[in-house]
Amino acid sequence: MLINVLTLLVGILGAGLMAYGAWLMLPAAGYITGGVLCLAWSGLVSRAAARQTTPDQEES
Repeated sequence: MLINVLTLLVGILGAGLMAYGAWLMLPAAGYITGGVLCLAWSGLVSRAAARQTTPDQEES
């Protein structure tokens, strides 16, 4: 349980630092980087949720 929380926190921190670093070079790049990271995260979570099926869903 602790490793899952730590992994999530490190991932969020890394994404934030990457977006901040891009923002330091060019403010628009920071927003674009943050948006791309959010879209990637959303896609990964959606794929993970789609893979988890219950036994009732497998029969139909």
